[in-house]
Amino acid sequence: MEFKTSISKMSEKDHIIRGEKLSKLVEGSFSDAIFLILRGKKPNKAESKIFESMLTISIDHGMGTSSSLTSRFVMSTGNTINVAVGAGVLALGNHHGGAIEKAMEQLSSIDDVDDFVEKSLKEKNVIYGFGHKIYKDADPRTLQLLDICKNEKFTSMFLDEALAIEKALEAKKGKKICLNVDGVMAAILLEMGFTSDAGRAVFVIARVPGLAAQAVEEKDNEKPVRRVDEEEISYEGE
Repeated sequence: MEFKTSISKMSEKDHIIRGEKLSKLVEGSFSDAIFLILRGKKPNKAESKIFESMLTISIDHGMGTSSSLTSRFVMSTGNTINVAVGAGVLALGNHHGGAIEKAMEQLSSIDDVDDFVEKSLKEKNVIYGFGHKIYKDADPRTLQLLDICKNEKFTSMFLDEALAIEKALEAKKGKKICLNVDGVMAAILLEMGFTSDAGRAVFVIARVPGLAAQAVEEKDNEKPVRRVDEEEISYEGE
């Protein structure tokens, strides 16, 4: 059997990652190494700062998310940390953790913003990367990432496109539908040259530390086994 890869190669002298010596990568940041292994090249100064900020901003969104609850429930049954974290990762899907990938696919396919928004609203299609159940006027994480991009002089046609969609949505619906953190991350990752599949991978990588923390806390602080109380379940059968 013959296998081919452009990702990495082991040797007696060093380990090579995307053409870079691992011994040299150790001198840099973990987020830069993640960028390199996923993107295939090292980030420039602005990309490095922004990419690290996106990883940090996605590290955890509370105990109540589907993935966090999954990790906790699985940990509560006596499993090991890798099983609990793996279960949390498997709980990520199109409706939780998949919006970045979907938004990247949409943003990269739009020819005219107004036509796209009008058609999407008329056909009741989901516009990924917009709206939030808590943040109505603005997603603070979006504003922070936009400020970091401005400070780093990072410009993007995809960011401009996303902000134009936000304005078009408000004009056509008569109310603000804010650009959320998934939408702004999608635009940034597209400008950095990531594929949509890699966009989902970025979110998974960012969220794993949070899932690990949730699982460890569950094991250390809670009694086994978690279950839903019968009083909270409405039986609708005969």
